[in-house]
Amino acid sequence: MMSLTGLVKAYEEGKKQYGERISETGCGSFAVTEAYEEGYRSGEDERDPAQLEMIIEEGSGGGPGENAGAKSVGRMALGDNLEYMEFLLKEKDMAGKIQFIYVDPPFFSGSKYQASIQLESEHLGTSKVIKTEAYDDSWSRGMEGYLAMLTVRLLMMRELLSEQGCICVHLDRHVTHYAKVLLDQIFGEKNFINEIIWTYKSGGASKRSFARKHDNLLLYGKTSGYKFNVLREKSYNRELKPYRFQGVEEFQDETGWYTMVNMKDVWQLDMVGRTSKERTGYATQKPEKLIERLVKACSDVGDLCADFFAGSGTLGAVCAGMNRDWIMCDEGRLSLASQIGRLTALKAAFSVEEQPDVHGKCGASECMAHEIASEMGVPEFLVERDTLQLCGYRHRGDLSGVADREQGEILRYQEEDGLSLVKCWSVDFHYDGKVHRPQAVMSRGAGRIAFDHKKVSDVWSVSGYDVLGGRFCCRIDRKQAEAGKKIGLTETTKELFNKTNETTGGGDER
Repeated sequence: MMSLTGLVKAYEEGKKQYGERISETGCGSFAVTEAYEEGYRSGEDERDPAQLEMIIEEGSGGGPGENAGAKSVGRMALGDNLEYMEFLLKEKDMAGKIQFIYVDPPFFSGSKYQASIQLESEHLGTSKVIKTEAYDDSWSRGMEGYLAMLTVRLLMMRELLSEQGCICVHLDRHVTHYAKVLLDQIFGEKNFINEIIWTYKSGGASKRSFARKHDNLLLYGKTSGYKFNVLREKSYNRELKPYRFQGVEEFQDETGWYTMVNMKDVWQLDMVGRTSKERTGYATQKPEKLIERLVKACSDVGDLCADFFAGSGTLGAVCAGMNRDWIMCDEGRLSLASQIGRLTALKAAFSVEEQPDVHGKCGASECMAHEIASEMGVPEFLVERDTLQLCGYRHRGDLSGVADREQGEILRYQEEDGLSLVKCWSVDFHYDGKVHRPQAVMSRGAGRIAFDHKKVSDVWSVSGYDVLGGRFCCRIDRKQAEAGKKIGLTETTKELFNKTNETTGGGDER
């Protein structure tokens, strides 16, 4: 149990960390490594290569396409959200620029969360469900350390919010009561708007308590002048019969008679089901309908929204469909791969920002001709007269986050059909040596991209992500690429896996 003294100490510690960061002149840097600009072409693996060919037009970004006229533009960052928020404040002059912030931080549950993936192969069929670690919600310093972590980030978010802005913090029974006290202190008790109860059917039951079937969403304005658009919902009449009150407009549907009223603060919405079209498999994914309500209520078309614990990218997906600009940040590579796969499938326009490594390098821009920049992934390409094809792939990352019995399943699929592990890959035929700006994105591993030799540059950039969070990127010199000769992969699955285990200590011993 957290004492009142411990709560105060956690707040003071977080406030001190915030003050120290804000007073420092410098901050960590983030660089744009990829830019998915309006108009790129996207496709899915239909197992018929002829259907997957894409003609690449002249010019970066692919020119006008089905996404022409879209107003939503996003930013996706890989890294510590605290460092990224500091970067936005100090280097990008973002203070007071964000209209709505939704955050779904760890709940202090003490659990380890996993993503569920299934591999699909024309030869092997669909694999069984494979679980891989997504994130760990345990805290070595206990509740006090967790609340200090939350405090410093909430203070950063307050600075980023506009004067009309709102913030929604999504938690549950573990820490909502403590977070409410912190939010009252940071945003002001008078600026508290609602505690929204999201109730659902999923989850277990106990013989020692009522079934726990709800989350708590704490909604605050930065000031008393916050923006809020009233939403309406159906309210069914008693016995589902018409009231026929004078001046009251009534409606009827297949359920019965109802009136329209201002939306209440208890929301009955299903979790993302196993067969849902929006399901990514990422742990603790939230339903789009939940985020849609918040975005619609707290922002207008063209406003900027943000999620600094972005997970699978639901906020970005929602904003892309509602013409809001958006910012998302998460430090997990599995999260980034999920977000890119999800947003490119929607043909959303966005950039990817990353922190340079210790050598000051970042992204595909540092790759030499035909050199694979392997961040846990090794691809193999085939350049023919007028097509580029991804024809092989190996994940070389540590598999210790996958149960021993399921590692064999991954290796089997990888050995016989490595493309089954690829989530998405893209090509920039007009690479400028700095930022990967693809004209074509394939949402699955297989497939080939056709091009016109007269309308592409001599140097191409390729970037891709796999279902385990691995990434690959490379630069291809077209003049040096021999027609019909493969580029890249030279080692077998087991060789790559063994080398990884030697350097990371991964493998069967856990």
